[in-house]
Amino acid sequence: TGQGAAACHIISCGMKPVHAFLDFNQRLIARSRLLVRLAILVRNQCRCVIKYHLAESPDVSETGEVWLRALLAPHCTSFVDVGANVGDWLGSIVSEKGQTPFRALAFEPSSSAFQALSARFGSDPRVELINLALGDAPGESTFFEEDAAGKGSTMLSQFSRSAGVNRTVTITTLEHELAARGWSGIDFLKIDAEGYDLRVLEGGSSLLRDQHIGIVQFEYNRGWQLAGDTLFGALTLLQSFGYDVYVLKRDGLYTLNYTLYEEYFEYTNFVAVSAPYAAIVKERLRGTI
Repeated sequence: TGQGAAACHIISCGMKPVHAFLDFNQRLIARSRLLVRLAILVRNQCRCVIKYHLAESPDVSETGEVWLRALLAPHCTSFVDVGANVGDWLGSIVSEKGQTPFRALAFEPSSSAFQALSARFGSDPRVELINLALGDAPGESTFFEEDAAGKGSTMLSQFSRSAGVNRTVTITTLEHELAARGWSGIDFLKIDAEGYDLRVLEGGSSLLRDQHIGIVQFEYNRGWQLAGDTLFGALTLLQSFGYDVYVLKRDGLYTLNYTLYEEYFEYTNFVAVSAPYAAIVKERLRGTI
């Protein structure tokens, strides 16, 4: 029959009729400003859904950071905290290590946050505090500093969340700072640079190339979009140097199916693991998400 022939044609052509139907309707909808606006609102909500699927909450107790530090700290003797703010992450490392010897560098360009860091760790000889920003090359940049050591201080003023001031800060690189101190590598590198995390990684590319950084934890968020950086760029960089990269969740580490999610620019913590540390995190691997 005619209907049977049409059905057979659809099957033989795969999904082409469906794609043509969708394309026709998408073009039709695109002519309406109201419907385009609705599409944008739906897209933004979808990005939030993806965010909560990959990162249940920004609360440290629910992100997986607590168990990650507890798991890794006994195996690490050198730490670098980029974007240390008032030192909560560093404080947890100090607590985990107890009286065990270790060394740490903490970078924080915010003057108010650095004052808090100094008050908290200034008397600890194991910790060196550095009032500089890290990036992919030495130089200077405008830095938007939130009041009262706000956690949203950033190189991206449009990414700020509260009142503050613009000031000029000095930028250095991870490679330069480690070389100046005679450090050959780092066991655990944590980056929270409010959108400039990839720039920090690029400033340590020779260390990554030689796997002289054991574990890297970095934060992906909307700031990356404003900085013109991508998760794909970070994954490509790290994987090209032999790192396995995972999404950090409260119950373990998940391999991200990037071709499924692509760029969503919402808060997520990622962990890159070098070969020598693979066995340590193996028990926390949870498959692909």
